[in-house]
Amino acid sequence: MRYLILISTFLSTATYADGKVDYSDCHSQPDSAQILDSAFNYVNTKLCEPAIWFDSFFVDERVDQDARAGSTVRWRNDFSYVEGEGYKFKTRFKARFHLPKVTKRLKVVFESDEEDDLFDLFPQTSEDAENTLGLRYDWLSKERYSFNVKVNARPGIEGRFRYTYSINDEWLLRVTQKLYQKKSVTGESTDIDLDYSINRDFLLRWSNYAQWESDIKGWEVGTGLTLYQHVSDHQALSYQLSTTGTNRPFHYVTNTHASVTYRQNVWRTWLFYELIPEYNWNREEDTQREGEAKMTFRLEILFNNI
Repeated sequence: MRYLILISTFLSTATYADGKVDYSDCHSQPDSAQILDSAFNYVNTKLCEPAIWFDSFFVDERVDQDARAGSTVRWRNDFSYVEGEGYKFKTRFKARFHLPKVTKRLKVVFESDEEDDLFDLFPQTSEDAENTLGLRYDWLSKERYSFNVKVNARPGIEGRFRYTYSINDEWLLRVTQKLYQKKSVTGESTDIDLDYSINRDFLLRWSNYAQWESDIKGWEVGTGLTLYQHVSDHQALSYQLSTTGTNRPFHYVTNTHASVTYRQNVWRTWLFYELIPEYNWNREEDTQREGEAKMTFRLEILFNNI
């Protein structure tokens, strides 16, 4: 644990600062915002900078899935200490590229079927989904809605539709529907996110999801709150609280989660680190609920438009 604290203290003194910061009426966007295009411009015009800045800085995959411009490489390395288990290491690599001399609607992707941001808010006790190579075609990409189809070598196929609606200047609604086939498993998932822009420095997000799969013929549901806080153009915090449950083999709460994430851009525009203290109350169908503390130091390399 003391090694994680020493590393984070050292990195916090090396904040990236290259050139003069352009302060506008809202926060300036980090370079990771380049992956967001017309689909998120609608959000930008309705909520000014808070929503787009936080989603860009934290690289929310539920949003950048709509991006059509540029290619992306994201490599995350987690060094964790888990109560009762000791030190653990996990690395995750994702990439998205355009095919040369082919329409920009078609991309080569190397990623899992799940989105890391949902796993961060709703941790799973099961192992993370493995990455696989696939192709994604962006059929529609409009300001308010998008639709894409993805096939992979697992084999599997997925259709994904998203609709974004601005209720007023402070409230924004996003609804995402996915239908998929993974080998012999058919499933669907529905995500509903409601954003409230408190002011220029704070954004509150209420996230909800429901997932059904044919192998268990049951539902998994979750709800959670995330409060984003802007610290500087290279630093931000997120506070998360969530709970998940299922109806198979009976109705019960599978996990309750509380965490804080501190994210900072250091040295280069493509280098980030995070400190994530968290606590989970897990329960399996045949066990009693158990509490587990965890501390994670995450080092992330992010390249866009390469």
